Amino acid sequence: MCEDCGCDYTTPAGEVTHFFGKPMVVVIKCDQALHNGDEIQIKGSTTEFTMTVAGMRNEAEEEVDHCHSGELCAFKSSETARPGDKVYLYKRETTA
Repeated sequence: MCEDCGCDYTTPAGEVTHFFGKPMVVVIKCDQALHNGDEIQIKGSTTEFTMTVAGMRNEAEEEVDHCHSGELCAFKSSETARPGDKVYLYKRETTA
């Protein structure tokens, strides 16, 4: 459990379903809610990087602030991800 915000970063928050290399966009099926500003870790057999979620879009390609469990969401990726890579909630931005 994360000491800063209490998020459970040891449990997958989702899984990468698609990656589009030219625009560097990753599509994730969420197992728990993700929000813009969350720091996530994407980890697979040849992948491991941490990034901040920004510019999230839903399946209708509308910009959204969060994505619920069971939904697909897409956003720009800082590095290459691969289908099947696990997504972990690393740190949730807290508001005071």
